[in-house]
Amino acid sequence: MPYETHNFIRIANDTMAFIVRSVVGNIHKSMLLSKEYRKMKAAGKSETMSLSRADMQRMRLRRKTDAGSDVGIILQPDAWLKDGDVLVFTKEKFVVVRQLREKVLSVKVSYRDPVGTAEVSALVGHAIGNRHRPIAVKGGTITFPIMADSELELFQRLLPVGSVRLKIEEKVFQPSGATISNHEH
Repeated sequence: MPYETHNFIRIANDTMAFIVRSVVGNIHKSMLLSKEYRKMKAAGKSETMSLSRADMQRMRLRRKTDAGSDVGIILQPDAWLKDGDVLVFTKEKFVVVRQLREKVLSVKVSYRDPVGTAEVSALVGHAIGNRHRPIAVKGGTITFPIMADSELELFQRLLPVGSVRLKIEEKVFQPSGATISNHEH
């Protein structure tokens, strides 16, 4: 049974728009929604709204899906969209959020002794923190978004030679914990 957590409004030229006030759920966290998404996609009834990480942090947003459906989003404060969030789920339409890939810098500390690792990790944290960047930490690697490839050279100069491995990638970036921030520079 579809979840109906949105309103429809009529806009110019008799076209319809969806107004979303809350997400239905997430296809990455709900087996039921994941299954329904696959069924709707196979039936040609799923649409994608591709958003940047910055847009996903906005409370009010209006965008079109890949199929041209107009969707307005009005969320409560401190409610952010996530990759896989379901915005519309009806018998005829399933709209899911896809986060766009962005350039990130991955930092892997390569010291062998715990004291050296702690010192280099503190330097890495300080350098990233001074730029007010959100971070993701996984498997001993710290990842954060960058604005230009030249940041690789900057971090190579800031950090002790041979103490870290740096790599630029393009991927969907999701911060660890509650590190979501609109203040990056």
